[in-house]
Amino acid sequence: MFTTHNLGSQQSTTTLLRTVIDEVTELEPGGGLLFLATGPAGSGKSSLVREIARSLPGWSGIRVTALSWQAGNDGQLLEHILQRAGHDGSLLDLVDREGASTAIVIDDVHWADPDTLRQLIEATRRLRHGRLAVIMTASDADDANEELPMSRLREIADHAVMLAPLDIEDVAALVLSIVGAHLTPLTAAELRDITGGRPGRIREVLQAAPADHWRLSNPQIPIPKPWRAALARRSRDLDLGAILTAVAILPGTGRGTPELIRFLADDADGRLLDTAVTADLLEIVPRAGDRIVQFSHPTDRAVIRATTGPAEMNRLHRRAAQFHRADHNVDAALIHEALGAEGHNDATSLELADRAEQLGAGGQWLNAAEMFTLASRVASNPDVIHDQHLNSIEALIAAADIPRARLHAGSLSRVARDVKVDSMRAYLALHEGRRSESVSLIDRAWQTLEETRSTDAAMRSRVASRKVLIHLANWEPEQVVHWAGVTDEWAPTHSPTRIEAQYIAMIGKSAITRTIPPDVPLPGETPTQAQRRNMAAGWISLVHDDTVSARQYLQYNSAGEGSERISLWMDGWLARTLFVLGEYRQGERVVERGLARAERYGIKFLEPLLLWTGAQIAAYRGDRELARAYVNRLTFSHDTFVIQRIPSAMCRMLIASIEGDTSGMTRAGETLVNIGNEVDISQPGFWPWEDVWAQQLVLSGRIDEADEIVTRTEERAAESGIGSLHAKLAVPRAGILMHRGDIEGGIRRFEEAIELIETLAMPSYQARILYEYGRVLRRLGRRRQADEIFARAGDVFAAMGATEFVDRCNRERRAGGLGTRTTGAGGLTPQEEEIAKLVAEGATNREVARELFLSAKTVEYHLTRVYRKLGVRTRTELPKALRDL
Repeated sequence: MFTTHNLGSQQSTTTLLRTVIDEVTELEPGGGLLFLATGPAGSGKSSLVREIARSLPGWSGIRVTALSWQAGNDGQLLEHILQRAGHDGSLLDLVDREGASTAIVIDDVHWADPDTLRQLIEATRRLRHGRLAVIMTASDADDANEELPMSRLREIADHAVMLAPLDIEDVAALVLSIVGAHLTPLTAAELRDITGGRPGRIREVLQAAPADHWRLSNPQIPIPKPWRAALARRSRDLDLGAILTAVAILPGTGRGTPELIRFLADDADGRLLDTAVTADLLEIVPRAGDRIVQFSHPTDRAVIRATTGPAEMNRLHRRAAQFHRADHNVDAALIHEALGAEGHNDATSLELADRAEQLGAGGQWLNAAEMFTLASRVASNPDVIHDQHLNSIEALIAAADIPRARLHAGSLSRVARDVKVDSMRAYLALHEGRRSESVSLIDRAWQTLEETRSTDAAMRSRVASRKVLIHLANWEPEQVVHWAGVTDEWAPTHSPTRIEAQYIAMIGKSAITRTIPPDVPLPGETPTQAQRRNMAAGWISLVHDDTVSARQYLQYNSAGEGSERISLWMDGWLARTLFVLGEYRQGERVVERGLARAERYGIKFLEPLLLWTGAQIAAYRGDRELARAYVNRLTFSHDTFVIQRIPSAMCRMLIASIEGDTSGMTRAGETLVNIGNEVDISQPGFWPWEDVWAQQLVLSGRIDEADEIVTRTEERAAESGIGSLHAKLAVPRAGILMHRGDIEGGIRRFEEAIELIETLAMPSYQARILYEYGRVLRRLGRRRQADEIFARAGDVFAAMGATEFVDRCNRERRAGGLGTRTTGAGGLTPQEEEIAKLVAEGATNREVARELFLSAKTVEYHLTRVYRKLGVRTRTELPKALRDL
């Protein structure tokens, strides 16, 4: 099993830690695991592997560090490992002993000699008796070891982790845990920028000031003395201040072309730059077909910036603007003119804003956000400052950078009844899943436009288009279509706002009319807008049983900025499509990709859609712990959008059904009923929950309630042509008929359902209907027919990798006295053996009854016979008795 993780938050790191620790501790004798953490210095690699090693009680730990000057000495590191263990034999002699559990931790494995690496890797794969975990850290460079580069080692590892920088929220959390101080978002952002988000550097900065300093309302970020000393040591006897300052003043992460750097430092012959590179102060790296100068040690940039006066920085920015103007790079020139401005410059502000508008129209929202921010910075008029700041936040939301948008929105003054601010905050609240705030603010924004009789078409179309999305998130299809019409009324014909609203309206129209609207690109469509059309068409295709088309639509990807939000919608429905198609491995990958995307971009309200599918796939595959972990991440708040609450309840209901948790299933089903009383969520095919809930009602003996919900759903689905919905509803309908004495009528409904579902590319639904039919047949005593149906269901489940239900089908066949084995050990009948196994695993009589579709009294009767045959008196004696058979 090879998995690669790119960790960018404390939550994902904690999740991975738990996963790796569980996998190591659960290794069977003869099992090995290879774990690799890569990242730059200070990224937290060593802390991560130390935590893993500390969490392995009872394991023998050996920790070593590979040294660069020993990299060419074959076997040297292995010899060191064996010496640390006090062992004279071979590596396998050390780790492959009966009962041995060994964890070998290697720091800086990129300097390990190839022979040692090969022997360690082979040991993890060739054990027979012991257990071995090899836990390694490495630089993210790929050229330290030519014989076994890091790229190859990542492929070989069971878990390969690339540690990404901490985000602003994680920086604040780390500071709180270390010094007990709550940083403001702006201070946390500044600390992240100066440290690159690396935990090791953050700790160094925190140690540079007393703990009380960090509890100030706006603490100044100190430069650690070791950073200053390190730079002084590296630059001793070198007069390189001009060249280093030239690189340090550059915006962003501080990178520029050699030509720009030499111009800023008056280094015409390149002597200063060459000297700085030779001294390992600067480095020249290839980047996008060009060469870029940057600091070899990022902490040096922080030191230089802290020791350069504002007048010198302004002068260098103005020179950089001259350079870029001469090179016809208008965007870069504008940025440096704004950074080098002394006081306000309204002309530059206006030029920046105009250019930002152009960049936004072209989909370059992050660049547009930077331009708007600078326009706000150099403007003199408070209203212009406010508007450009607001525009920068809007651009960040458009780029799907929700965390940064929230950070900047927090610094806005609370202006009463400001349409622009209300609209922006409503849109931000939507992405973060805050329903009441989002609805209240967008309604107030529109109300203000109405009360003031505003004819601002751009503002009206913007607010109306956001109402489209908010009503979609609240699952109000009629309102989605209505506000798309309002957007169409106010927006220009080819405007992005109008096109996007019309594509989203496709979903509302399909839900209302129970048909598939035409998929026709609108004039002026961009790739990012085409992505929205494909998302809508893919979702609708899934609803209408065209899973093949759904997959094709939903796999479409746009490389444009801002597409991440739509990509997340597409991940949600693509994962669902793959589940229905029975492609569980691919579905798992899409779920995790989507959850990582939601976490990275701060888009909370679509997580339940992914968790619903992730939990169901995990449960079908028998990974109950993972399924429960997904369920535990679901939203329970009532103040969330309906599109969050529906999949959350559906997920809990389905998992409770699989686990035999009657009370949990009832709570989730009643939650869906309550949601349905508030909002119509029963449009055919969009949220298929009624068949599962009705089946639970049948099993609970609530036949009239089941009949009511099935009848209502059948009537609404009658004209939709959605075959899968009719097939799934046949399961509770058959149960209703049988409870009312029409056994053959119920059998016919099952047969019709199977015939219908087998014409569709929906093996997950097909297998589950077959499984339920087999259980009914066995309960009716039709053992041979049930055995045939369970065999068919088991084959479909096996093809999908649904091992949990393969086992259940085999269990049902054995319990029916047929299948692959009809006699049990110890004289037990197949049904007695199944009951005994479940009880030995800790199941109660009632749980066994639910699992095997028996009455509790029947279970009690068979259990009494089991006790007598095995010579035991209590259920606690059963496990040993079964093992001894």
